[in-house]
Amino acid sequence: MIFSDIKYLGHASLYLETDEVSIVTDPWFSKTGAYESSWFQYPDNTDIDFKWVDGLDYVCISHEHQDHCDIGFLKNLNPSTKIVTANFINKRYVNLLKDNLVNEIIEVDDRTTFDLGGVKYTPMIQIPMGQEDSAMIFEFGDEVIMNFNDMKPSQNDIDWIKDKFDVTYLLKQFSGASWYPLIYDYDDEKMYDLCRDKRLFKYQVILNVINELNPKFYIPFAGPPCLLRDETYHINFLEENTFPNEADIYNFFKENHPKISEKFMVLMPGDSVDDDWKHNLQHECFTDKELYLKKYKDRRELIIKEASNRIEKVNHSLLKKSIKYFYPLLRSAPRLCENIGGSILFNISGDYEEKIILDFLNNKVKLLNDDEYFYEFDIEGKWLNHILEKQMTWEEFFLTLNFKARRKPDLYNEHLMAFLKLADPISYKEYEDFHFDELEEETFNLTYNGKDYKCQKYCPHARGDMSKGKIVDNKLVCPTHNWKFSLPDGQCITNKSKLIIEAA
Repeated sequence: MIFSDIKYLGHASLYLETDEVSIVTDPWFSKTGAYESSWFQYPDNTDIDFKWVDGLDYVCISHEHQDHCDIGFLKNLNPSTKIVTANFINKRYVNLLKDNLVNEIIEVDDRTTFDLGGVKYTPMIQIPMGQEDSAMIFEFGDEVIMNFNDMKPSQNDIDWIKDKFDVTYLLKQFSGASWYPLIYDYDDEKMYDLCRDKRLFKYQVILNVINELNPKFYIPFAGPPCLLRDETYHINFLEENTFPNEADIYNFFKENHPKISEKFMVLMPGDSVDDDWKHNLQHECFTDKELYLKKYKDRRELIIKEASNRIEKVNHSLLKKSIKYFYPLLRSAPRLCENIGGSILFNISGDYEEKIILDFLNNKVKLLNDDEYFYEFDIEGKWLNHILEKQMTWEEFFLTLNFKARRKPDLYNEHLMAFLKLADPISYKEYEDFHFDELEEETFNLTYNGKDYKCQKYCPHARGDMSKGKIVDNKLVCPTHNWKFSLPDGQCITNKSKLIIEAA
């Protein structure tokens, strides 16, 4: 028994059809792109055949990001179409859907199977808390579609899947979806090295997951946006960047892992999946990227201009508005603020220039006055105002890449990012409970330099199984996200955290 049609719709969207039901995943078809027209679909998928829309039975959505949850598309669905998603603890995303749609919304518990008219749907929710995403597993007869989209599975997740499913089609993000390291003030050589390393790590993750799950096919998925704003357009053409396309990853695997590359199925929007497929690598977006993007940019010029005009310019101080926005958040999250451990600076540019300090240890928002800070953002006033007015979340703004940043020391501060991205007292409480109360008690034995140690089993970041990590250059490397912990003290060199290691 097989699906009558599996069609790739671009980015992270699939169309699934049987004789009884039709399903679409993670729609993103808007000609306005995403994040105030900072991201656009690559390749362009806005002209595919949408004849199936009126009769659509279900839309399954993995998470709230605009490139996976196209509210404009959802608003135009037939009211009878049902929206299905994972049952996240945080209801911000579901409330967004309820506020905008008349359609029935079905929330399915983690690792619980729900029947979609004969197609079995099972969500798998990603941890850590506050970074809601979910994988989607679809079963129909003997076929299993393992759709990870952007989700970063832990080893425990992989082991659970291996025990439950024989995967036919594996779909997983292979390209970057982050502002790091592109917005940081690194010299060209360091930027090149960091981008290359991040790209290679992404490829290694894909290799590991394919080796673990042994799917019949791997479909490069949820891959890169293109950046068509003047301010960020150059990023598309960096010699080495974090946004490889489908041709890039296929050619890498063909050269370095030829047997694995035989599993690759490279598709263009509108292509159907079947056993007689051929790699669709001759499209202009792969063969002449510069020309393709130039024409694409020209087509979206007016849309980008309109999006820019919607963001109100400011010619006055944003201090009072910043105090009103940040002060309640600071007071609501004492443990989170303590673990952030200092102050950050907003260098505000534009029609009114000023420097605002956000002091997490003293619960203050004020103008800079000989303050020490460990992180600084260069941000145009209109963008900051857009956030303070709650027209855009911090994470959405970060994804625009319309800012610069510096950090001292040059380490990832997960708690700072959580504070900005969550920006909600209820979410802070959930985050604090997860990260600071539910400490992992399970340990494993580790031998290092002839000595025996008892080591915290799960990574403090996303609960990766450290017992399955490798020791490289005197560092224990997490198998989930490549975070490195020095041995034998357990200090993380990737961010401000620590792995508990004690002499056995």
